[in-house]
Amino acid sequence: MHIINNNIVQLPLPFEGFPSDNEGRDKGWSYLLSDSLAFKKDMAYGIRMQKPDRETVPVWIKKLITAGQCKTIYVENLSLAPSESEMIRQLCSQHAVALVNVNNDGCTPTNNVLAGPW
Repeated sequence: MHIINNNIVQLPLPFEGFPSDNEGRDKGWSYLLSDSLAFKKDMAYGIRMQKPDRETVPVWIKKLITAGQCKTIYVENLSLAPSESEMIRQLCSQHAVALVNVNNDGCTPTNNVLAGPW
């Protein structure tokens, strides 16, 4: 993690070789929904989007997954209702998308991969 200023942190995402799907395709878009994080400048196939309000986040995640060209979605401090979480987990499984909760609290996150194609 590289701190640019008080509001922007660059993450070396996606992790090398993570995730890959079962058909051997290694390209796909990675999205970062965040208020204060950014991909490294040399990140290929990465799009950073300003994180919307809490009620809109599940809608955006669903649209990104179902669009069909998404490999990984990183969300800063993701919080989902149980029903939203289950629906998104099913979509991730169906579309081979990994959803990662990125905690920006200065601690090493544990169990932050919420859903993935494995």
